[in-house]
Amino acid sequence: MPSFTELLTASDDELVRIFYKTSTGDETDFIKRINMVATQLELNHTQLVCAIGFNKHIRDLTDIQQQLGFRSYKLLTYRQNELFTTDTYTQLAIDNILDIYSERLEDQEVLDTLRELLHPRLEHIEADIEKTGDPAHIISYKMEIHSIYTSGIADKKFADERLNKDIGKYRLMANEANVIIDAGYHPPSNLFFMDSLSPEEKGELIEAGHINQDMIKNRLQNAKIREEERELLEEHL
Repeated sequence: MPSFTELLTASDDELVRIFYKTSTGDETDFIKRINMVATQLELNHTQLVCAIGFNKHIRDLTDIQQQLGFRSYKLLTYRQNELFTTDTYTQLAIDNILDIYSERLEDQEVLDTLRELLHPRLEHIEADIEKTGDPAHIISYKMEIHSIYTSGIADKKFADERLNKDIGKYRLMANEANVIIDAGYHPPSNLFFMDSLSPEEKGELIEAGHINQDMIKNRLQNAKIREEERELLEEHL
């Protein structure tokens, strides 16, 4: 049986050969049709929909779309987007996510779709982590954040939106400020002087060697900085 990665990266001919061997009988419910094919391919529902949906060749393979119960490619993408943005490493393992990100530059439409889905997906994951504190999910979240930047999916606009959100806890969790610097979207000094970064994040920038003494002294001249930040900076003088 094809793996998730093999289905994600299959050519149009390979997809036809794979799905030729599957059957949904007379079933009309699209959820059940997907589940039937997923079982035959030894995948789960979400893996099947996302592997197919993010495969650029599926757009023109209407027979496969219909076999899964979708009357159009657009309807398939609706289901794909819903599943992708509401899963927290339960149906799509982190390896599946990294595979999707590694394929993104093969097709501009897939890349554009992923960029639209990043914020709602990460917001959902962050909300889940807030509720459960699951250590495995935290590790996967860190890996995903790093992959988003290193794979080229993230751009400066995405980085700026993340930096301006009140999510310092999660940026710190993923060491995101340093990842943004490494990706070349901002020099360290820009981040250090941002009011939106938490004191802990600025401490990480200092520990990473990005911030010198003159920068710290300059920042301390700002009378409006929070006392927590002031105390942290003074400790590094």
